[in-house]
Amino acid sequence: MSEDVNKMLAEQLLIHLEPEWERRNWCNWLGCSEDELEHAVTYVGHDPDNVRRFLRQAR
Repeated sequence: MSEDVNKMLAEQLLIHLEPEWERRNWCNWLGCSEDELEHAVTYVGHDPDNVRRFLRQAR
């Protein structure tokens, strides 16, 4: 049971591009455009730390 809860919590911490409101929130939090966010997620995956590093290096 606790494994399921941990998996759900970990899933909530990932960047999801859908729905649109969540994509907009991530763009605001990371200070990037939607195109930049989509490119970063495509390149490094859905982990916010990896996306943040990728965006920082791209600038």
